[in-house]
Amino acid sequence: MNLERRKKVVTMDEALSHISDGCFLAIGGFMVHNHPMGIIREIVKRKIRNLRILPTPPGGSLDADLLIGSGCADAVLASYIGGEWLQPVMPNYRRKAENLELKILEFDEMTILCGLRASAQKLPCEVTRSGLGSDMLKVNPLLKVFNNPITGEPLVAVPAIEPDVAILHAQRSDPYGNLQHAGSVFMDALLAAASKKVIVSVEEIVPLDFIKKDPFRTTIPCHLVTAIVKAPYGAHPCSSHGYYIHDEEHIREYIQSAKNPGPFQQYLNKYVDGPSDLSEYLERVGGIRTLCDLRLY
Repeated sequence: MNLERRKKVVTMDEALSHISDGCFLAIGGFMVHNHPMGIIREIVKRKIRNLRILPTPPGGSLDADLLIGSGCADAVLASYIGGEWLQPVMPNYRRKAENLELKILEFDEMTILCGLRASAQKLPCEVTRSGLGSDMLKVNPLLKVFNNPITGEPLVAVPAIEPDVAILHAQRSDPYGNLQHAGSVFMDALLAAASKKVIVSVEEIVPLDFIKKDPFRTTIPCHLVTAIVKAPYGAHPCSSHGYYIHDEEHIREYIQSAKNPGPFQQYLNKYVDGPSDLSEYLERVGGIRTLCDLRLY
């Protein structure tokens, strides 16, 4: 019996082989932090279609908006997709929703959390009070109201939410897929536990001995991880906690471009379809000068 550890570091092409048309795709991170933007740009470049996406609650930002605007995602399960102080509702998401070009399944944060927890625990559903008294129960047929068999009070059953693939960005991994986040984990660990496959971009690959020195900093264990891609600045223009802050100037450029189809296509040509790899993308967003300005150390 071969008990040798299996290394999980792969190329971007190998990682993307796990994502195909029609996939149910969950995205880690939070708003403008720790999104796997390098992976997302490659999905757009490869024109993978008919994706159903789950931006991590409380909602997605330009990660989801880029997939929606490029035509990769035609359905979304979310409570919110916006840019907070920069843009209350992201432009592509709003335009396609208003034009009825996007299938939207309305959840709130708690019901998404319940669905993911049910999947992680291999249960058919989880129970909550969230949604009671709201119209969410009228527009989401997956949420079922029932009476508590003990007290008789109404409760909501949320079915398990099991993404086909979760894509995450973390700061460090050893070659075997033991991940360490240098800041907030957000809901990445729950996404990893709830999903069938997990692909992670990381700032750096560290030796296993580095992980062993402080194992309590491991946020997601290797058995949950399918593939690791080394991608320094792979979260740009989002932040990568402990490594660099978000690039607000570039995010503003994205938002302005996304307000109209013509400028948005120009954005895709310049930053998504044009660059041959991550290094060329980083040159196009300002190169070493911009990256040093964002660096935290």
